[in-house]
Amino acid sequence: MSLIVQITDPHLRSDGADPCHDPAQAMQRAFAAISAMDIRPDAIVLSGDIIDRSARDYAHALPLLRQAPVRLLPMPGNHDRMVEFRAAFGGWAPYVPDHLSFVEPVGEVLLIGLDSNLPGGGGGVDEARLDWLSAVLAEARAPVLLALHHPPFPTHAPHLDASGFAGADALASCLSGSRVCKIIAGHSHRGMQTLWAGLPASTCTAIGHGLSLSLSGKTPHRPVGTGPGYELHQLRSGALVSHQVALG
Repeated sequence: MSLIVQITDPHLRSDGADPCHDPAQAMQRAFAAISAMDIRPDAIVLSGDIIDRSARDYAHALPLLRQAPVRLLPMPGNHDRMVEFRAAFGGWAPYVPDHLSFVEPVGEVLLIGLDSNLPGGGGGVDEARLDWLSAVLAEARAPVLLALHHPPFPTHAPHLDASGFAGADALASCLSGSRVCKIIAGHSHRGMQTLWAGLPASTCTAIGHGLSLSLSGKTPHRPVGTGPGYELHQLRSGALVSHQVALG
């Protein structure tokens, strides 16, 4: 059995500012709820955008994240600063030298954190990331949970899909025939589920502010107070089930 918590997109700021609610307080509430669970999770994967604007915000984030009730594996998002992220969290996960990806056994699952932040900005995967992922998947002997910051699948929300995901087709080919059982992501600040590359895939509600939904793209893309939350991904008896948890 494996139980992995996914928290995403806190957008922590040292000045405590947020358009809708205090993300640091929401993180503490999530940690308290996780501590009170009747089954202790194996780990928390924090799937990106730990800070919002300034590298100085890592000094604010670190004491908070050290309060996690179980091991926490941080991943970078597009708001993170890669050099400063590695300096802050280099000892928290076995990041590879060339990008901030990692692979870690978590219970009966092999958790792969794939860094989807490309040099120069934008989300996607390049040849170096695909080569690394292919090698890891070739050696995998357990079910794989693949985590990214950017969702590789179309969301049908124009403001999210406008920037695309570079290398999506190549990633889908890389995953074909692998032991990946689910793809999880953040970035959207909304919970979504789909089937992509023949695999279940989802994004997680943000622990920070939500974002408005426009399926036409005609209404503004703006922060909204939809309420923070997180997800639980549990593998038991060969079946992976995900639960959405709302903090209200």
